[in-house]
Amino acid sequence: MRQRNSACRRTAAIVLGACLAAAPAGSAGAREPVSVESLRIRLAEVGARLDELYADADAAILAYEEQRELLEEAADAYEEAREQADVAADLHGEARSGGVRYAVLAYQGVDLGPAQAWADGGALQEVLARDGYLRLLDGRKLDRLDRANAAGLVGETLRRRARATREARGAAALDAAEARNTALDAVDAQESELRSLLEEQTGLDTALAAAREGDAEPGAEHERALLRARSAVGNADHGAPWDSAEPSGTDPGDDSGDGSEDAAGPSDAACTGGPFDRHPNGGIPASALCPLPQPGEALRADAAAAFIELDGAYRERFGRPMCVTDSYRPFDEQVRLFREKPPGTAARPGTSAHGLGLAVDLCGGVHEHGSREHAWMLDTAPSYGWTNPDWARNGFEPWHWEYLDARSSR
Repeated sequence: MRQRNSACRRTAAIVLGACLAAAPAGSAGAREPVSVESLRIRLAEVGARLDELYADADAAILAYEEQRELLEEAADAYEEAREQADVAADLHGEARSGGVRYAVLAYQGVDLGPAQAWADGGALQEVLARDGYLRLLDGRKLDRLDRANAAGLVGETLRRRARATREARGAAALDAAEARNTALDAVDAQESELRSLLEEQTGLDTALAAAREGDAEPGAEHERALLRARSAVGNADHGAPWDSAEPSGTDPGDDSGDGSEDAAGPSDAACTGGPFDRHPNGGIPASALCPLPQPGEALRADAAAAFIELDGAYRERFGRPMCVTDSYRPFDEQVRLFREKPPGTAARPGTSAHGLGLAVDLCGGVHEHGSREHAWMLDTAPSYGWTNPDWARNGFEPWHWEYLDARSSR
């Protein structure tokens, strides 16, 4: 569904390098390589544990969603059965009324066509004709009564079916309520540990931002990233080709060397943009992805431009950039998670919004339901095209945000 990837560990490693670079000369000499390695191990453990916590919460939420869908199906089936039973009851009543009405009219001597042949009496031939028509009328009456009885049986069957579906709906409601409570309990049980881990990563992310801003004019990296993303959106609107680009088999910020990644992360990426529907989930070329000001993170061009604008508003409000733990997720990373996680705890590869470059997972307070940062995002993010999806609200996944094209509403 929405599993965390190596972005947590990658960001932590980048933060470590930036913090060491920004530390005073005396403190740098005081630290032994063993201490640095120990810190790297701890940061990797933080990322791994975050993966596990998110996976457990996602599994519980998936179970709740399935039970909720079953409840809706049971409710629809009950309404359909009840309507069919009502229609059958009406038909039963009409059939009985028709049979009785026909018999009464015949008894009263109302002109019923051929019945006039025997109504006035007469010769033997007329008597025989009258007797034959009486048999015809009697058969017609019995036919109507048979129809009435059949309608009654159908009505009773449908009423029993309606009662059965009503009971099924009640059972489904109980199952859905139990699944929802299980999901909430899973999130609550992890809340304390999750909060401490995210706070730890938030502190590292803030330290990195301060170190990077110290190397350049304040806001320069943010402005450069925004200009590049906007330019790439223009390429997409004009159909710039991606055909020569290789799909990003790994995350845009991954480094295949010795792990010493430049603090700029993917900001050296081409950010060419291009038609957004040209490539499958998890297969967007690295050159087409646009880097965010947050190191190691990238999104599809239009989502990146909107997010960077939102990040600017967030900086003005809170005096710091947004904290990002995950963004674009390539296909091979989705496959790895799907294979490593227990059944039902990882999204099937090719179905994640992260694989489209349209989702981010946030920290820095936004990840806490009810916090001022989260409340601000709920109020402000939609005007920039970003939303915390309905399934993720009410404390389920306050950190998960997805991009919707907001050009029509801005």
